Amino acid sequence: MINTPPQRPAWRLALLGAALTAVTATAAPDRLKALSPEAALASFRLESGLEISLVAAEPLVIDPVAFAFDETGGLYVVEGRGYPDPIAGEPTTEGRVARLEDTDQDGRFDRRTEFATGFTYPNGVLPWRGGVFVTCAPDIVYLQDTDGDGVADIRRVVLTGFSDSKTSQIRMSHPVLGLDGWVYVTSGLNEGKVSSPLHPERPPVAFSPTDSRFHPDTLEFQTTGGRGQFGLSFDPFGRRFICSNRHPVRHVVLERSHLQRNPHLPFTETMQDVSPVEAEAKVFPISGASTTADFIPELMGRSHTGTFTSACGVEIFLGTALTPGHVGNAFICEPAQNLIQRQILRPDGVSFRSEPAYDGREFLASSDEWFRPVFLQHGPDGALYLADMHRRVIDHAQYVPEGIRPTMDFQSGKDSGRIYRIARAGFGPRAHRPLADFAGDSMTGQLCDALNSAEEWERRTAHRLLLERADPAATAPLKGNVLHAPQAESRVRSLWLLHSLGRLDLATLMRALRDKAPGVREQAVLLTERACHESEPLAQAVAVAANDEDMRVRLAAALVLGSMPDRTALPALARIAARDGADRWIRAAVLSGVNGRLTGFLDAFRASLAGDERAADAVMQDLGRLFGVAATLAECRQLFSDVLKGGAEETRGIVTTLGLVQGLAARTEVTRGRNVLRALLPEGQAPDADRALERFIGTTAAFGAREDAPTAMRIAAAGVLGYTDFDRAGAILVGMMDARQPIELQLEAVSALTRFSDPRAAHFLTGKKVWNRYTPRTKTAVISALVSKSEFIEVLLQAINDGVVKATDIPSVWRQRLMKHAKPDIAARANELFAPLEGGDRMKVYQSHLPLLREAADPDQGKAVFLRVCSACHTLGGVGGKVGPDLSGVRNQPAEALLLHIIVPNYEVLPAYQTVTVERRDGGILSGWMVAETDNSITLRTAHGTEETVLRPSIQHITNAGISLMPDGLEQAMTRSELAALIAYLKSDS
Repeated sequence: MINTPPQRPAWRLALLGAALTAVTATAAPDRLKALSPEAALASFRLESGLEISLVAAEPLVIDPVAFAFDETGGLYVVEGRGYPDPIAGEPTTEGRVARLEDTDQDGRFDRRTEFATGFTYPNGVLPWRGGVFVTCAPDIVYLQDTDGDGVADIRRVVLTGFSDSKTSQIRMSHPVLGLDGWVYVTSGLNEGKVSSPLHPERPPVAFSPTDSRFHPDTLEFQTTGGRGQFGLSFDPFGRRFICSNRHPVRHVVLERSHLQRNPHLPFTETMQDVSPVEAEAKVFPISGASTTADFIPELMGRSHTGTFTSACGVEIFLGTALTPGHVGNAFICEPAQNLIQRQILRPDGVSFRSEPAYDGREFLASSDEWFRPVFLQHGPDGALYLADMHRRVIDHAQYVPEGIRPTMDFQSGKDSGRIYRIARAGFGPRAHRPLADFAGDSMTGQLCDALNSAEEWERRTAHRLLLERADPAATAPLKGNVLHAPQAESRVRSLWLLHSLGRLDLATLMRALRDKAPGVREQAVLLTERACHESEPLAQAVAVAANDEDMRVRLAAALVLGSMPDRTALPALARIAARDGADRWIRAAVLSGVNGRLTGFLDAFRASLAGDERAADAVMQDLGRLFGVAATLAECRQLFSDVLKGGAEETRGIVTTLGLVQGLAARTEVTRGRNVLRALLPEGQAPDADRALERFIGTTAAFGAREDAPTAMRIAAAGVLGYTDFDRAGAILVGMMDARQPIELQLEAVSALTRFSDPRAAHFLTGKKVWNRYTPRTKTAVISALVSKSEFIEVLLQAINDGVVKATDIPSVWRQRLMKHAKPDIAARANELFAPLEGGDRMKVYQSHLPLLREAADPDQGKAVFLRVCSACHTLGGVGGKVGPDLSGVRNQPAEALLLHIIVPNYEVLPAYQTVTVERRDGGILSGWMVAETDNSITLRTAHGTEETVLRPSIQHITNAGISLMPDGLEQAMTRSELAALIAYLKSDS
C-alpha cells in the first residue's frame, strides 16, 4: 500500500519552493502552452530522409499509451486518461479502449468507436480471436464484440493478482505474442500472486518482481526471465528485449526455469544490458526540458537531464517503410525529454551491444515539451507508429514532494493525444491487404503465404491468425515454408507454428537443425527440449549442435542438453564448456544442467580440454564451488586430491580449490569447525597428504606474491590463502594491500584476512601506518570486514577510542547494529563512541552548516574532496563507484538540498538503495543493496562495490533497516571550507 508521505516542516517547504522556482524559471511562457497538431509537426527534428505525419489526434484519441492493429487494419488504442492515479483515495475509472478506423483510406483515422470504458489504468492491448486482451493491473481482461455494434459485450477477467499497490507507472504491461504462441508481459518492476478466475482449480503463482507469460487459450501462467518496466519487443528469432527508466535496452538471455533446475548454482542474472545505462545513456533533447527530478531533493540521483530518465516502449524495428539500415535497430521512447532514440544492435557473444546511431542528435526530437512519446509499433504499411500521450507534466505526483504538488500542472493534456507515423520520404500512405479479407477454403493457404511477406506486420498477424484457426490444412504449406521460404524470419515462424499446432515431425525438425541461418538453427535446437528425450536422432543432433559455429546455437544446445540423459548430454555439455566457458552466460547454462551428475561432467570436461585456459579456469572455479555445495565429502576430497597430486596446472588447481572451499565453507555439518582445507584431507591426515597440502599452500602463496602473474589468478590465490591462517599467509596478504597493487587484489586480500577471524589481522587493518593510506574503496571494504566478525569488533572499537579510526567512518547501519550488539560490553562501548552521532539531532547539524553556502568556494578543491570522500560509492563525470546513486546532473539541485543529503543521508532513501543485511549460517555478515534475486539465491552490491551472491539455504537471517549505506556525520570527514567546496563542485559543470 502506498502511504502518504509525512508533512514537511516549514524550512523544508521553503527549500522545495526554491526548487520549484528553479524549474519554472527555466520554462519560457510559450513552452507552457499546448501546440496544435499542425504546429507540433513543425516542432519535430527527424532523421534526414524520413517524414513524420499525423494519423490521429484529439478529439479522436485522448492520452494514448498503447495500441495494436487488428487484421482489418483497425487500430485498438488504450487510453490512460486517469493518469496520474491519486496518491490517496480510490482509483479513477477514466481509462478506455477505443477502436479507430480509416474509412477513406487516406492514411488518417477518421472514425472512433468507444470499445470499452471504466478501466482504472490500462496500459497494453493485444488482438486475439476477434477480441483483445487488455492489461490493467491487477487484471488481464479479455474484451470482445460479438453483436457487431463496435462495443465489447464480453468483458472477462482471465488472470488476476498482478500487484497494483505502486503507481500506475510501475505495473504489468506490454502483452506481446511470442514465436512460441505464448503472450509475454513485463512485470512493471512489480510482484504478484496470479491466478485465473476461469480456472479455480489451479493454485496461484506467487512471484517477486519478474516478467511472465500466459497461454492465450489455456490461460496457463508462468514466470520468465527478465524484469521490464514499460516496453517489450522480440527480434525475428524470438530474442526478447525489455527496458526500464535508466536502462534503455536489455536482452533476456536466460529463463528462470533453466537456472532453477540447479538449486546449488549461485547465478541470479537473466538479462544483460545491451545499451549504455544510467549516466552513460546519453540523450540529446532540443526542448530545453529539465526533468523534474533534477530539481527535487527527494529524487536526487534517480533522474538526470541529458541521460535516459524514462526509457520506455523499446521496439526492434523490422518493417520496410524506413530504410534497410533501420531494420533490426532498437527504438526507445524518452517522454521526459521529448525524444525517441535509435540504437544500432551488434552481436556480442550470446547477447548484443548497442549504441546510438548518431552523436549529438536524435532519431526524433521535439522542441515542444508537451510531446510525450511512450509507445512504438509496426503498422500494416511497414511504417513505425508512435503514441504521444501529450501532457504538460509527465511525472507522477507520487515522485514529487507534496509541498509543491499543488503548484504543478498534472491535468493539462488530459483532453488531447496524438498518434504519428514515420516512414521514408515519399513513401506516402500505402494500401495494405487486410488479412481478414482472406476467406473460404483458401484462407489457411493464403495466411501461410503471408508468413513469407517482406512485411513484419503481415508475418506477425498471419502467425496469430494461424494459431487461432489451428487448421490441420496448414501443415503442408508450413512444412514447405520451413524447407523453402527464402527468408529466415519466415522459416522460423513456420517452424514454431508447426510445433504450436502439434504438427512438427522429426524430418522437418531435423532439416531445421541444419538450416543455413543460425537464428533458425537456434530456435530448432530449443524446440527439441522435450522431444529429444524420446528420439535418439534428435538427441544426437543436439549433441552435434554443441559444435555449431554460432555461439547462440551452442547456448541453446547447452540449455537443452542440461535436461537430457548423461550418455549423450555430458560429453556435449563438456565440449561447450571447454570452448565457451569464459562466457558467463554459457557457463551458467552448462552448469545449470549438471545437478546430480557433477563427477560425470568433471570427467567429460577434463577429456574435452583443448587449450582455452580462460574457459577452463572459469569453469573449474564454478564447478569446484558446486562440488563444495552439493557433492559428497568423499567426492570433494577426491577433487582436492587430484589438485594436490598435480592433476591440474598451477592456476587451474588454485581456482578449483578456491571454488571448492567457497562452497564447502557454508556446510558447517561437513566441516564441523575444522579448517576447510584440512577437512578436505583424507580421514587420519596421512603425512603424505599433509605435506602435499603444505606444498600447495606454499605454491599458492608464491604465485599470489608474483607481481608479473595475471591479476585474476593472484586474486584467486589470495582467496585460497584466506582459508589457511594468519601465520601462513598473513604477510603475503598484507603485501597485497599495498596501494600500488591492483584495487581488486587489495579487496580480495581484505576478504581473505577477514576469514582468519584472527585479531592480529584486525590489528593490522586498523594500524596507524596503513589506515590513512587506504583509498576510499579499500577503506570501505576494511570497515565492512571489521564489523562483520565479532573477533574484530573489539579491535575496531579500540582503534576508534585511540583516534586512529574516526567514528564517522562507520556507516550508520553498522553503528546501530554495534550499539545493539548481543554482547553487553560491546554494546556499551559502541554506545559510548557512537551516541553523539546516532542520538544527536542531525537537522540541527544541517541548520548550523547552512551559512557555509554563502561562502566563496573553489570547485577544483571540491573535486579533490569528492575523490577522497565520495568516489568510493558515487560516480560523477564518469569517475567513481557504483554503490550509491550516480550523481551526474545533480548540479541542478539547490545547494540546500545537496547539503541536506550529505549531512542527513537517511532523511530519504530510495528503496533501491536501502541497506539489506544478510547473516549467513556460518556466522558471516554481508551488507549492501539487493541487485538480483532468484528462487535459489540473492545478490548484494556491497559498500565497496563488489557483488556477493548468497544461496538461500545458507542464509540465517535477512534484515532491511530502511537506511542508507552512507554514514551520518560525513561532514566530520572534512573541514567546513572543504564541504563548501564539495557542494560547489557538485553544482559545477565539471
